[in-house]
Amino acid sequence: MISLVMLLVLSSPVQVADLREMWLVLDGKEYRHPEANEGEKLRTIYFPLDARKYGGLSLEFEVLDRGHVFINGKLLGPIQRETRFSIDSLREAFGDRLWVAVHAPGLLHTLTARVVAYAELPGSSVPLMMPRPPTYFRDYAILMALCLVGFFVLLYRSNPQLTLDYFSFSKIFSSSERNETQLASRITSSENLLFYVFSALLTGFLLSAILYSSGPFFPAARALSFASLGGSLLVGIKLSGFILLLLAAKLVIVLIFSTLFNFRETVSFQFFNFLRFVLFTSVVLAVLSLFLFVFRASSPRWYEQLVVVALALLTLGSGVVLMKLLRKSRLSFFHLFSYLCISEFIPLVILFKIFF
Repeated sequence: MISLVMLLVLSSPVQVADLREMWLVLDGKEYRHPEANEGEKLRTIYFPLDARKYGGLSLEFEVLDRGHVFINGKLLGPIQRETRFSIDSLREAFGDRLWVAVHAPGLLHTLTARVVAYAELPGSSVPLMMPRPPTYFRDYAILMALCLVGFFVLLYRSNPQLTLDYFSFSKIFSSSERNETQLASRITSSENLLFYVFSALLTGFLLSAILYSSGPFFPAARALSFASLGGSLLVGIKLSGFILLLLAAKLVIVLIFSTLFNFRETVSFQFFNFLRFVLFTSVVLAVLSLFLFVFRASSPRWYEQLVVVALALLTLGSGVVLMKLLRKSRLSFFHLFSYLCISEFIPLVILFKIFF
């Protein structure tokens, strides 16, 4: 009798993680955490799952009657009473980042979703061991941080005054532009091009960290693979290259439409102020990301808010440019606003559509 009890206990699942706190529901176009009393009204719940953290474990569902599970938008199969899936098998089929949806109309208040492990049977000398968390993204973050610090030191040693001008964030809201360096007025000079590259690398690194931490919560993150140190570096390089292309496209748009709208004298000021605001936004994101890391924030909603903060700051930057150009320009407000719609506001709308 005692042996039978030990067999049942040691072969029963051991809960590793309860996923209920990660549940999300789709409300219109936004995801939110469900309320405690709306389980019977819901039809589908969603949650992200990083398969890399749970190697060798199982994803287990319990529901009163019957439901269906979708992974990354594809039907995985039905769940009935108690159903279990190997996370390693899901990782092989769907990748590292899993966006799980459970469809069980009227039964979600009875649903349990958790990650479980199984103890060894009696007679086995191998104890139950948790897999060691992967460290490749931490290695990637350290490597990129060292490269960015080295790049910054190189920029400062080559041109201290221009570096201080770019990082003089108090001048963003200043109405006086008399103390800007001559190099800042030559936006295509080699010194300024190095700052474009630095801005792209810094922003790409921060964006990769946000997308990694948010998992498949963002649709854009589902196509990215952070499966190794090399894969993480490749993602960071791709994101930085894409941002550099966006900066180049922004510069071309400003150069073309400033000529069409007769704003040629403000091109250097406008783009220099824009790049300074990009660096300011990156520094704010770095500080907030460090704050979330220190307090171990795991909800993807927090990382969505970082993207919202970044877009809000860039929108504020466009508003600051509008106010400054109003002081500098002798043309009508409608003429100026039309120019800024093309060079500032429409690109921001495109960025909003990419993330939301």
